[in-house]
Amino acid sequence: MNPTRRRMMVSMSGAIAALLAGHPLRAAAFYQARATPSPMPSPNAPANQNVPAGLDGADIPVRNGGRPLPPVTWMEIKSDAQKMFDLANDFKWQVNRANLANTLPLLLLQEAHRMEKLAKQIQERMKR
Repeated sequence: MNPTRRRMMVSMSGAIAALLAGHPLRAAAFYQARATPSPMPSPNAPANQNVPAGLDGADIPVRNGGRPLPPVTWMEIKSDAQKMFDLANDFKWQVNRANLANTLPLLLLQEAHRMEKLAKQIQERMKR
């Protein structure tokens, strides 16, 4: 009679269990290798838990020895710069896709106007 795959797997798992149960040192080593790792503290975690996220020790530039920009203003400048980067990438993609031989698409003009307004807002925030 030919042994089936299922019967072979059951007999092999039984043999492995018998080997592990027969030697307590092997079983202990098997379970010690599966111990859960201890959590590591994040290097980006703030030193002071009462400070808003990202503002603990933020490297905010100082203008010509004057007072530094308020952290909220600096975070707004950073987020606006990210928006500007996204708009520029989208604008580049649209220019590459558009057929500029016929006419200049209105959407491209509107996108350029939005980018210009955002750049002026960033400039005004940095002047304050």
